[in-house]
Amino acid sequence: MTSRAPATELSRDEARHIAIAAALPADGFPTVTAALAHLHIVQLDGISTLARAHQLTLTARVPGATTATVDASLNSTPATAFDYPAHALSLVPIADWPLWAFRRRASRKRPQYPAPQVRKALLDQITREGPIPIRRLRGDTESGAGWHWGPTKTAVEMLLWAGELASTRRNAGRRLFDLAERRIPAEHLTDQKSDDACLSQLLGHAGQALGVATADDLADYLRIPTPVTARLLPATRLTPVRVPGWEPAWADPDALARMPQPRRDPVFLGPFDNLIWHRPRVQRLFGFTQVLEAYKPAARRQHGYYVCPLLADGRLIGRADLARRGETLTILQAGLEPGPGPDAPHHFAHACRTLAAATGRSHIAFGTDATDPATAAALESALDDVL
Repeated sequence: MTSRAPATELSRDEARHIAIAAALPADGFPTVTAALAHLHIVQLDGISTLARAHQLTLTARVPGATTATVDASLNSTPATAFDYPAHALSLVPIADWPLWAFRRRASRKRPQYPAPQVRKALLDQITREGPIPIRRLRGDTESGAGWHWGPTKTAVEMLLWAGELASTRRNAGRRLFDLAERRIPAEHLTDQKSDDACLSQLLGHAGQALGVATADDLADYLRIPTPVTARLLPATRLTPVRVPGWEPAWADPDALARMPQPRRDPVFLGPFDNLIWHRPRVQRLFGFTQVLEAYKPAARRQHGYYVCPLLADGRLIGRADLARRGETLTILQAGLEPGPGPDAPHHFAHACRTLAAATGRSHIAFGTDATDPATAAALESALDDVL
């Protein structure tokens, strides 16, 4: 299909408002399932110092939701989501299974795909015992600690990528693996769509979740090559737009058709939140440098271990290194961006209260030397007002 000339010009402020409204609608979503269906991909991560990554992403979008209600929804019957390497390892709605056929086909050709005898042994055991956690598939001599990908884990993950296994439930936070045909409903269990058909529809989904984006932004959402994205974009439902300072951009037609409403309440975004996945996009939208320092040595961290940016008034106005300590949400380190406005302490405090409720914490406290004395006094005073 030939490219289309941009018909709409957006200011940078308009692009930012559209992006926020697409990622975090003003009134949120009525259920966890509805939020996942809109985003299509919610990243998973093993760090639990505050909460799991997917719990933070979903509670930020469902008013009143807690980490417990998120997990209850995701472990419901029938299953609502499956784990898949969409944008890193992620939760994906069950109905989207057919659209990842392009990646399943590619995974079967990877050198890490297990040899026939290994594949047969794993599938036979899972047929007998599944759904089961990875630890029951490992031999007694195979280490499974930390980030180690031993032979069994590599083989199981490749079978998950290839669509022969599926993980749709957890037990005590551990993924359970089973045969795909026992976990994915028959109406979705298909690889019939061509690669281009899969990708064109997935790009439309990514555009819906991002609102307005460059080809690079959309490619990052799906972890596919940018040249492939650029080739397929004219065949999607997205429409080309102009944004000053951006490369050619694309917008969701529904997002353009409605005037974005500003998000009502301030919110801390988990470091794996969809709105802040792609650092060049965060810089372009907010002039904010997003960093993930959890995997850096402590001495090299500038902002802390598990740092959550603060979204308020359509901007990222600050960040905090947050952890749960018993019944307390602890602010280990905090900072506000330059010129955050007089309401910034109140926004910070309100977002802390919301996050404490979502993670089941009954108290909020500052750690020692969390910030400079003047900022600490302002934030503590605001916390007193909202608690």
